[in-house]
This record gives sequence, C-alpha cells and structure tokens, in this order.
Amino acid sequence: MAQVDIMVNDRLYKVTCEGGQEERLERLARHFDRHVQDLVRDLGQIGDTRLFLLSALTICDELFEARGKLLEIEEGGEPLDSATLGGASRVLDAAAKRIEDLTQRLPGAA
Repeated sequence: MAQVDIMVNDRLYKVTCEGGQEERLERLARHFDRHVQDLVRDLGQIGDTRLFLLSALTICDELFEARGKLLEIEEGGEPLDSATLGGASRVLDAAAKRIEDLTQRLPGAA
C-alpha cells in the first residue's frame, strides 16, 4: 500500500491506496477540492463535514447526469431526421466506393 498526502479545504490528509494509484488519487483529490473551494466561495467556511457532503452530492449529480447521457447515446438517442440520415448514407456510400476503388488498385486484386 502506498500513502499519499492530499489537500482538501487547505487541510492535509494522509490517504492510503494501491501502489501505482498515487497520481490518480491526487488527481481525484484535486477535483474534489475544486468542488469544495467553489462551495467555500459561495457559502463560506461552513465546516468540513457540510462542505464535503455538499461537494459529494454535487459530484454524484454530475455522475448521474453523465450516466444518463451515456445511456441515451447507447440506446441510440433521439431518432435522426431524414435529411441527416440521407447525408450520412451518402457519406457512407462515398467511403465504400473509395475503399472499393483502392482495393481494385492493390496488386493481386480481382
């Protein structure tokens, strides 16, 4: 186990992590601290517990929103209109034609 010193709300915390994960943990701590500092600017020093809780809830909200967007993308999102589908179809047809032409130029191609 490795030990990392991280700063959150101008306080030093010693945190252990798996070896090789130190840089990732430091990056996560900086991200968390940015959220805490944003709240400090808006609300003042209302106590670490409250600041940490509100920051964690904000990060969870961002995570849920990102997961929702990812799910939307994975499920196909909004249906494409006919003009977009037509344009995409033309682009794919042109790409297929170029690949076919290149294939014909290769030595030994039928």
